[in-house]
Amino acid sequence: MHSITRKLFFYQIVLFSGCASTRTVDAKTPTGTVGLSYISRLYSMKMSAFGKKIVLENKYNKLEVETNSRRAWINGVMIWLHEPCRKYGNEWTIREVDFKKAIDPILRSYAYAPKRLPRLVVIDPGHGGSDPGASGSKSNIREKEVVLDISYRVRKLLEAKNIKVRMTRTGDTLPGLDARTAYAAKVGADVFISIHADGAGSPQAHGVETFITSAAGYDSSNFYGQGGDKEAQRNNAYDAANAILGFSLQSNLVNMSKREDRGLRRARFSVIKKAPCPSALVECGFLTNPDEESLLNSASYRESVARGIANGVLGYFTLIKRAIR
Repeated sequence: MHSITRKLFFYQIVLFSGCASTRTVDAKTPTGTVGLSYISRLYSMKMSAFGKKIVLENKYNKLEVETNSRRAWINGVMIWLHEPCRKYGNEWTIREVDFKKAIDPILRSYAYAPKRLPRLVVIDPGHGGSDPGASGSKSNIREKEVVLDISYRVRKLLEAKNIKVRMTRTGDTLPGLDARTAYAAKVGADVFISIHADGAGSPQAHGVETFITSAAGYDSSNFYGQGGDKEAQRNNAYDAANAILGFSLQSNLVNMSKREDRGLRRARFSVIKKAPCPSALVECGFLTNPDEESLLNSASYRESVARGIANGVLGYFTLIKRAIR
């Protein structure tokens, strides 16, 4: 298990019971926000400022929040907030939704984890058939082939741990987007993970990232400031569990891939917003970046990425086991 997940385990064991309060809004901050000083007191963390970052830290965990920015880090792993950290008077604050549906579930997963042990994971290899997805510029490698190979590797790793796995496609076919989540509902999935490789207009774009469903009433990370869709979605019923799953996936993916951490982000992609269970969409690197194209074309990197995803699932399962004991 990744050391980040292990640190969270130890912290949750000793966290005093007073932290279980559902009251998160500091009376001195505007409605709908949470002061960082309140979070510091809640987790018994020392708070200090370093450049543009406010750092909260105790023996077990470290939370860093970049001021006037949506970026934050938990034990070194980046997460994206729905709105920037802003200052009101002398207090730096974040939105209450980012505390309740991201930071607190990650730090206190035992209080938010599903009450039933997961039994079935559905892996969704993106694209397929007439939709190749992103393509490399040097090798002409196609996303649909890369992610299918990674998905098979994830399945093999999870099945070796006696976890039941289904896949939305096992060959070069193109299930519809709605058909993928409908399949997850039909087979009774407890976890749904869509696997992709990224593409961008610039060859400089690089790194790995994980997406979970945006909270109702807030823009997606990829539409921030553009008036994106803010509607509630089916998958919002699992907001807290999504954060736990997504963080476990991203931290382990970064650890195993050794690529740039682009963070745990929010979006309303069809295959996660309509998922009937905790879900995430993983981007394993950029086929439009020459270095990552070469990596994604290698069996060794695909195996490393698959191990990162599988370890993320196993970490999520372990957190739930601990929560229901």
